[in-house]
Amino acid sequence: MKILYRLIYVLFLISFLALGTEIWILGILPDKYLFILIGAIVFLFVLVSLGFKFIKKGVSKVFLSIFEIIFIIGSASLIFYLHTTNSFFGNINDLKEETKTYYLIVSKSSDFKHINDLNGKNIGVFMENKDAVSKLEEEINFEKVTLNNVVDITDGMDKVDGVFLNSAYYDLICDENKDFSKRVRIIKKITLKTESLVSGGKTNITKNSFNILISGIDVSGDISTNSRSDVNIIMTVNPKTKEILLTHIPRDYYVKLHGINAKDKLTHAGIYGISMSALTIEDFLDIDIDYYFRVNFTTLIKVVDSIGGVDVYSPFDFSEYGYRFKKGINHLNGKEALMFSRIRHVLPGGDRDRGKHQEEVIAAILNKITNSEVLLKNYNQLMTSLSNIFQTNMSHNDMKQFIKFQLNGMPTWNINSISVDGNGSKGQCYSMPGRNLYVMIPDEKTVSMAHKYISGIINGQKYDEIN
Repeated sequence: MKILYRLIYVLFLISFLALGTEIWILGILPDKYLFILIGAIVFLFVLVSLGFKFIKKGVSKVFLSIFEIIFIIGSASLIFYLHTTNSFFGNINDLKEETKTYYLIVSKSSDFKHINDLNGKNIGVFMENKDAVSKLEEEINFEKVTLNNVVDITDGMDKVDGVFLNSAYYDLICDENKDFSKRVRIIKKITLKTESLVSGGKTNITKNSFNILISGIDVSGDISTNSRSDVNIIMTVNPKTKEILLTHIPRDYYVKLHGINAKDKLTHAGIYGISMSALTIEDFLDIDIDYYFRVNFTTLIKVVDSIGGVDVYSPFDFSEYGYRFKKGINHLNGKEALMFSRIRHVLPGGDRDRGKHQEEVIAAILNKITNSEVLLKNYNQLMTSLSNIFQTNMSHNDMKQFIKFQLNGMPTWNINSISVDGNGSKGQCYSMPGRNLYVMIPDEKTVSMAHKYISGIINGQKYDEIN
């Protein structure tokens, strides 16, 4: 029995040290809870240690050992949750690098099956990236032919032996020419990792207001892949007034790309990285963007499922792709929430209504995870689901401080949303030279209105006070 008592005490000591270490490493508990928790743990440890030293009776030692076992089990559960949280921060995909993928494509009617078949052939290069071309040159020798517009690709596949282009441009061409993907095949993929231009840590996010760009790219899988930004939402947060404003910008907004004297759809800015999206938005809204969160299809599905779904409101009935949504409140799982956020062609307001739906889903997620009961009940699933499925330039310390701020008082946030508007038109786009594409010409009144509301929230005004 003495050996058993000693073994239980050793396990008790190990659990005490492990729990203290995890709490210290995490650093998100508010001071008032941290002092109480550490004080209680130390008190129990001292009490048990003194008990073993002075208690001689066997029955008392049995009860003391039972108490230790209960502490060990409770500590193990708490350590599990703390370790899950620490792992979450360790797995966050920092925006230190971005991924660009390039395709080497050939006509399906050709005899080319492998990259080596193009050795010594003519390869057309569209919107050249010197690093990517150099990487291709390491594999084969070829005669480079510069392609200046989309027509050179779609109508010129018989004039060159192959075409080398960014995968995002390939997707754009396939969207505009539905049969293009059926006429070509991809025989080589080349991936480049480039250092991101973004940097965070501009403000104390528990005391000062800040803007976050939520950029939703139109791919699944690797979150670092540069692709079209189909979702562009500015989240304005004021921790003093507890105000959150979501400002939706339509994907087809016709804007001047930052640093480039040419206009394009806002969604195309994502091809050149999230920094281009953010800087372009800063230019035309005349605001500062402090942080960036890049998400994709996988992110939304996992987050919504991890919190047991979300309730969103739809002002009308609509259905597409086998999904049906009713007028009124809809309870959605992850895949349904994704489709609710993506469908636009059958909506009365098209992309305008889709933007409202995206804001509905984001607001529903925020409302649910800031609810203490939901947060505690689904904590482990939420932390696990968020690992490696979003990218941000917000530091781990900033995130921990904001979580600590939220846990300290569990404040209720006033969440509102607005959207900039415009008129449909046709225009030349920098990323698709040679084609007139559908674009949305900005309505300057709504752009000014968005600037006014964002600036108002940043400067401490309540949403209802801004007019």
